[in-house]
Amino acid sequence: MAELIGGAFLSASLQVTLDRLASRDIKDYFHGRKLKDEMLKKLDIALNSISQVLEDAEERQYKSPNVMKWLNELKEAIYEAELLLDEVATEVSRQKLEAEFQPATSKVRGFLTAFINPFHKEVASRVEEVLENIKFLAEQKDMIGLRNGTFAGNEVGASWKLSNRLPTTSLVDESRICGREGDKEEIIKILLSDNITCNQVPLISIVGMGGMGKTTLAQLVYNDQRILDQFDLKAWVYVSQDFGVVAVTTAILKALQSLASEEKDLNLLQLELKKRLTGKKFLLVLDDVWNENYLSWEVLQIPFIYGSSGSRILVTTRSKKVASVMNSSQLLHLRPLEKEDCWKLFANYAFHDKDAIKYPNLVSVGSRIVDKCGGLPLAIKTLGNILRVKFSQHEWVKILESDMWHLSDNDSSINPALRLSYHNLPSYLKRCFAYCSIFPKGYEFDRDQLIQLWMAEGLLNCCQINKSEEELGSEFFNDLVARSFFQQSRCQVSRFTMHDLLNDLAKSVSGDFCLQVEGNLVQDIPKRTRHISCSDNVHLNDKFLDHICKCNRLRCLMVLKMEPDSGDLMMNGNVQRGLFSRIKYLRVLSFNNCLLTELVDDISNLKLLRYLDLSYCKIKRLPDSICMLHNLQTLLLIWCYLLTELPLDLHKLVNLRHLDVRMSGIKKMPKHIGRLKHLQTLSCFSIEKHCGFDVKELGNLNHLQGTLSILKLENVTDPMDAMEANMKDKKHLEGLVLDWGDKFGRSNENDDSIIERGVLEALQPNGNLKKLTVLHYDGTSFPSWFGGSHLPNLVSIMLTGSKFCFILPPFGQLPSLKELSISCYYRIEVIGPEFCGNDSSNIPFRSLEILKFEEMSAWKEWCSFEGEGLSCLKELSIKRCPWLRRALPQHLPSLQKLVICECQQLENSVPKAASIHELQLRRCEKILLKDLPSSLTKAKIYGTRVIDSCLEQILLNSASLEELEIQDFHGPNLKWSSLDLHRHDSLGTLSITSWYSSSLPFALDLFANLHSLHFYDCPQLESFPKGGLPSSLCRLEIEGCPKLVASREEWGLFKLHSLKELRISDDFENVVSFPEERLLPPALSDLYLTSCLKLTTTNSMGFLHLKSLKSFYVLCCPRLQCLPEEGLPNSLSVLCIHCCPLLQQRYQKDGEHWHKIHHIPSVNITT
Repeated sequence: MAELIGGAFLSASLQVTLDRLASRDIKDYFHGRKLKDEMLKKLDIALNSISQVLEDAEERQYKSPNVMKWLNELKEAIYEAELLLDEVATEVSRQKLEAEFQPATSKVRGFLTAFINPFHKEVASRVEEVLENIKFLAEQKDMIGLRNGTFAGNEVGASWKLSNRLPTTSLVDESRICGREGDKEEIIKILLSDNITCNQVPLISIVGMGGMGKTTLAQLVYNDQRILDQFDLKAWVYVSQDFGVVAVTTAILKALQSLASEEKDLNLLQLELKKRLTGKKFLLVLDDVWNENYLSWEVLQIPFIYGSSGSRILVTTRSKKVASVMNSSQLLHLRPLEKEDCWKLFANYAFHDKDAIKYPNLVSVGSRIVDKCGGLPLAIKTLGNILRVKFSQHEWVKILESDMWHLSDNDSSINPALRLSYHNLPSYLKRCFAYCSIFPKGYEFDRDQLIQLWMAEGLLNCCQINKSEEELGSEFFNDLVARSFFQQSRCQVSRFTMHDLLNDLAKSVSGDFCLQVEGNLVQDIPKRTRHISCSDNVHLNDKFLDHICKCNRLRCLMVLKMEPDSGDLMMNGNVQRGLFSRIKYLRVLSFNNCLLTELVDDISNLKLLRYLDLSYCKIKRLPDSICMLHNLQTLLLIWCYLLTELPLDLHKLVNLRHLDVRMSGIKKMPKHIGRLKHLQTLSCFSIEKHCGFDVKELGNLNHLQGTLSILKLENVTDPMDAMEANMKDKKHLEGLVLDWGDKFGRSNENDDSIIERGVLEALQPNGNLKKLTVLHYDGTSFPSWFGGSHLPNLVSIMLTGSKFCFILPPFGQLPSLKELSISCYYRIEVIGPEFCGNDSSNIPFRSLEILKFEEMSAWKEWCSFEGEGLSCLKELSIKRCPWLRRALPQHLPSLQKLVICECQQLENSVPKAASIHELQLRRCEKILLKDLPSSLTKAKIYGTRVIDSCLEQILLNSASLEELEIQDFHGPNLKWSSLDLHRHDSLGTLSITSWYSSSLPFALDLFANLHSLHFYDCPQLESFPKGGLPSSLCRLEIEGCPKLVASREEWGLFKLHSLKELRISDDFENVVSFPEERLLPPALSDLYLTSCLKLTTTNSMGFLHLKSLKSFYVLCCPRLQCLPEEGLPNSLSVLCIHCCPLLQQRYQKDGEHWHKIHHIPSVNITT
């Protein structure tokens, strides 16, 4: 099985070789050097002869060792032929480029240099050697009895015409799931049950072998409406074999949309997770868990206990031991599907929209095929997808009677049905799938980058199809998704992964051709290995380099970052020079996320390189020698923020198709970028005034795709130059950013405004554009192409920064527009009917979902319309429009979020919308609240007058309110008697900031389910209202409230049995010791003392009863001299002391009190 690559990668290399032989450049090269044309003809005949038997050889290799040996020898011969012709083509390309860029006086010298080039002397002998090897193998094919068939390399054109193409979609339809209804109901019943008794959050495990459908079952449960209604928070995390606590915690936070940065500190991550979960009823799904280390699980689950009662964890795993280690409350063994369900699942995929009853012969054969799948859903689904395009009884019988069902080899772990699914793929898909064995299990690969890798490896060569390699790759990719070989990531729509069993299959069929290297596990690497991927924990030493460099024909070397917290691989200059001098035939090189500060000049040794990824490296410059890599197709420099410029001769990379410099420090493109006519990815283009840097360089780049940012448009002084950018013909562009940049110091602003209007008119994009951003445009109006018919596919528009524009385009006529954001347009005074458009036959803004206005300092009036417009609007945001008086649209039936900030003159009432669930009001004193919807769940109210006029209305009329934030109140004490008897059971989180009054206008115990309470900067607040704190409180945080802290013994904390976390940050005026005896509740698990500048000691008596205390944080308490004399509670597992110089001196490892704390598992003392 390990040699199936003979029919996969081998066919790709053979096709490339045949294409090279047919090329005019190769023929001219040989003819010009008086090498015998007969050589090429004989080589072409021998290769074509061999190509006809590859399919038969692939099938017969299982039974015949001679065939397998023949395939191995053929691989080496074909690779050598491909390599030779690749080098010749590269040399021809180099000479052409030198001739093009050399001055005329140097061409004679160049001719003489080319004539005595030692490379040419090697070619003849190497061609003879390659020809002899391949002729010998061609003769042998008859001796071992191989039969002619269809050449896999030409299969693309033929098979596409003969078969019904699968839909080219990246989405998998999971609605056709069979046989799991009972399992689903059982798990839902457990998740919703109140009868589980457990000290921790109850954990339910789904256990079963790979491919049994554990993940699919969990997905069914996760998306069930009963689950959606029951839990406040849900998170799905794919864990896989690398159970890093930091990585999994990070993934959970990302799933909860609570991680704004790439934080790696476990303590800070767990604090953030605890904050997010506190008081919330959550469901966490941990999919595909392999970890059997109890300590790792114990650390991971610490924040989970802060969730509300009823929280649940659902785990999928192949191992009962994993379920035991995680202390599962309930365990469900997933069994193979019943025979009837197996057939239903198979029929769903194999017959698709056809009626199976009409095909009795296929049903008979298909049922016997299904019986062989052993009830494994993944095998049934994958095989069904394969048979869906082989709709004849002969093809089905061929699969039923295949020897693969009975194959016995070292790959016995590979399910025969999956093996058959691979075997029945077209060869062009086989080689693309097999290449993915380079990725570890669970690795998420980017769709576009994988296609670029396939292209670099020659896996997309097909001269019979009139499509670009990227288009072919995209269709191949979609085919593999539709056939269930790839699965879409849950986190990012552009990323995909493979099921573990399919990953095993890919490794099996690629054999030694692809190899993964991790950590110190560097063993002897087979010489025939062509592709190596290294995890970022590999140790780059001489031993490692020696092993790698034994594969002197290596085609691919990639470094893959596996976890957010894993170390970056050091790739210094010596390591690079060692690699580049010994491995010269690389097509793919990826140092993504390596500790790389320089790229050495020796990179020019890699003359066949087609793909180079330096993304996320701290590289400051690229060597000029990189411009000698004439075969380079893809150059990725994403997030290289220290890199400020590209080499001047980059335009010599004539085969470059993808140049991605997103989020880098590059300020401008090199000269003559327009010569790169094959370019498809160009993330930004910065315009200069000099020739070769102007906007006209874009004129010939009509293959551009994705998003293009055109910067420094202020340097375009003639609209005719902009016309030559030819933006209308760039039909593949999806996103366009037009930025006029900083115009500081310009004198003739009126002329500039006219010019900018003309430039924007000339930059009209193609009608396929989906996203448009215009920055710092100072024309007085917009061109006509901003209207409806010119941009029918536009989905998103953002306009930012204009000093002169006084009228907006008719955006209402754009039929597909979903998001519109306008900010810093300082001359707009009225938004009137022109905004909607004059076409009465069209409903304005019929697709718009998000509308934002910000920093519109002159805007006074919005002449809103009545009728069906804005019927889909979900979010309306108006910020810092101080003169806007009227009138907000009143009929917004779909509105869910309304934000009005610093619109002091706005007198409107809030739009009527029964679906509003989030409301933000900041300093808009005249706004009127009428008929607030009961659906409101989140409210943020800022400013004295707004609080005075609106807060009572919100509390009285919003029965579903869950989160309330109040800020910046400077008025007198308020008293709302109407609230005294009004319970508010839904409110869970209350934050009060900058409250400059001595009391609150409402009792806190009215909020029966309040779990999080926060007070920040309330210097006048003296005490909590009568009735005290609610018994449901889990988290209390008080910062900058000195009078409130002074009354702490009146808070009644000791009686709050649910309080688990207390954070206090205050000067502690006149307080010598804290906490007082019986101040803190016994259930407290986390205590934080921050910036307590006058606190000197901690009271031992206040800690004696804290038997549940797990963590104690003392931060920035400069006068604090000692921890409790009687010691801290035995339950404590984390002690953190930061910026407490007196404590640090006494409690550090060589301090006098270290012995009092050394038993605590985690002690962290820092300055």
